[in-house]
Amino acid sequence: FWILQILVLCVYIANGVYGQVRYSIPEEMVKGSFVGNIAQDLGVDIKRMKSGRARVFTEDGREYIGLNTDKGMLIVKERIDREELCGPVSPCSLHFQIILENPMELHRIDMPVVSLTTNDPGV
Repeated sequence: FWILQILVLCVYIANGVYGQVRYSIPEEMVKGSFVGNIAQDLGVDIKRMKSGRARVFTEDGREYIGLNTDKGMLIVKERIDREELCGPVSPCSLHFQIILENPMELHRIDMPVVSLTTNDPGV
């Protein structure tokens, strides 16, 4: 019986990740540049973004991308140097999550970083 409870819990947790969005971004964009309307693309109301204290989470703590919860927009928070981020590895991508609370929602974001100096499509 406890195995069934664990299985149900795992399915419940897996359903907590509501969706994945993918943007592509050129490296070296100016700080404050618009990346995308994450609220619209996820179908999340601006009021929910605010009440859920929406925020960007990265595993390494680097904050290349910021979230404007008043408008539901992702913006460049720190200059992205593709070579510094990924070295010679191609394709190069930023991976982060948008987290909302009460109830908990996790939205994974995959963002290929396109090089401005090569023919690398970043994908």
